Amino acid sequence: MRKNIFFILTACLLFTQSLFAQGTILGLNGGVLFPQDTEAGAIIGASWGKMIDQNVGWEIEVDYFWRTFTQEMTVNISDAQTQTTTIATEIENSTKMLPFFFKLVYLTEVLPNLDLRISGGLGYSFLWTKDANYKLGTESSDSYSGFAWQAGAGLSFPISRAADFYGEAIYLGATPSTDEGTTPEGLPQRTEVDMSGLWLRIGLRLYH
Repeated sequence: MRKNIFFILTACLLFTQSLFAQGTILGLNGGVLFPQDTEAGAIIGASWGKMIDQNVGWEIEVDYFWRTFTQEMTVNISDAQTQTTTIATEIENSTKMLPFFFKLVYLTEVLPNLDLRISGGLGYSFLWTKDANYKLGTESSDSYSGFAWQAGAGLSFPISRAADFYGEAIYLGATPSTDEGTTPEGLPQRTEVDMSGLWLRIGLRLYH
């Protein structure tokens, strides 16, 4: 037991040291994703990595996409001195996705204090959907997962000696799926959601 505790504490210490070691990059980003099989939604993310040399670095990135839709109807508007409105919810829908990536980032100067940023990454995505139709009295929820990739380009410029600001356009490739067993003929089948699409975002990277 003591050996296990010692091992865990040592691993945490080494990880903390590497997290703040020279050349470490910490990043935050936010933007909009336009998937194929659902409406556009907000997406935010964070990354951690290191610079290999002056131009090339690697990052581990996690992002969170969400989109919600609610259809409501007005049930009653009071005619009292203080007017109130009663609203009933007919339909609720939510789509959430959590993709993880290992990325390579290449930076090269195109103008003084302005860099071209090219990035690409491979990873895995998890998707959750939930639908509720209160008029029909039906509810459903599903989960999906699958391989994901991204490739993008943009511009980056420094805002201090230890930070830069960037904007980029990315194409996300992700079609998470879930196993649906087999058909009556014995053929394997699955249900998938195509979350591939254009991803526009801005971000901040901090260097240590």
